Amino acid sequence: MRFLRAWGLYTLFLWLVLAFNSIPGDGMSPAGAIAAGTEGIAVHFYAEDPEGDDYGPGSYVYPGDPAFTPYEGLFDLLAFRVWSDRQGEEVYFDVKIKNVTNPWVAPEGFIHPVIHIYIVTGKGANSEPVNEGPRVVFSPRHRWEFALTGIGWENSALYHSAAAGGLQETAITAAYLQEEDLIRLAVPKGIIGTPKANWQYYVFTGSYDGFGPGFFREIKDEADEWFFGGGSGGENTPRILDLLAPISGRYTQEKQLQVLPGGQMACLYPVGAGRKGGFWWLWYLLPLGVVLWFLLRKPPVFSIFWYRKKRN
Repeated sequence: MRFLRAWGLYTLFLWLVLAFNSIPGDGMSPAGAIAAGTEGIAVHFYAEDPEGDDYGPGSYVYPGDPAFTPYEGLFDLLAFRVWSDRQGEEVYFDVKIKNVTNPWVAPEGFIHPVIHIYIVTGKGANSEPVNEGPRVVFSPRHRWEFALTGIGWENSALYHSAAAGGLQETAITAAYLQEEDLIRLAVPKGIIGTPKANWQYYVFTGSYDGFGPGFFREIKDEADEWFFGGGSGGENTPRILDLLAPISGRYTQEKQLQVLPGGQMACLYPVGAGRKGGFWWLWYLLPLGVVLWFLLRKPPVFSIFWYRKKRN
């Protein structure tokens, strides 16, 4: 019986250690999960997003112009992947959109989605988007260090803090790869380095408007030929159509994109392997407390392979 108790304690301890180091969140896969068998390729992060949710907080309606045919899926984020060739000089950010069309013949092969990616490395100081387009703010506990924008007509860029202050902007490439049916952004490793397992990401899409703020199309109360409808947040209505977020809980897309009480801008939280943007570690306090209670109730004596209660 003592041996079984010892083995149970050891198993629980091992589970806690593994859980803290690799906890996939909703729709998340551990880094490297889809790279099995691919020599020389390192997948640093991969996540999927529900289909059919390019409606912002749940109420946005497509414009009526034929350019937005088939009136669904043009901004629907399905998957996001960060990977690199171990011998290469670039990091790739792949974004899977349900329906990619190019009615205005942009050279990148896509035009409708405006893609924003913000990288939380633990060293960032920025809690706002690179421009006023998204019309949201980010959690002050999860500040970003690098930002990428994938925008048609050669407007894609990488942003990071400049030595003299402010943000430095560097042009990057973004292209729709027809055979793989995804949009790929390429960033020099020399600027951002090799992605770490603990990095977190804000990823979202808006609708391209060459005359809109930050190239984002406006969201109005009622949809018309060129503007989305369904906005209800007044002047702070988010211009985001799809957000990479957990499918349940406190940090779903629909909840994050709600304008806050008092008309304040919606506040977003990042995703990452095992982190959904909240106090994920609270789930481990209960089992940890049980273990501590068991140990303190009657101090045990440990050896390398054995456990026994200390005799009085």
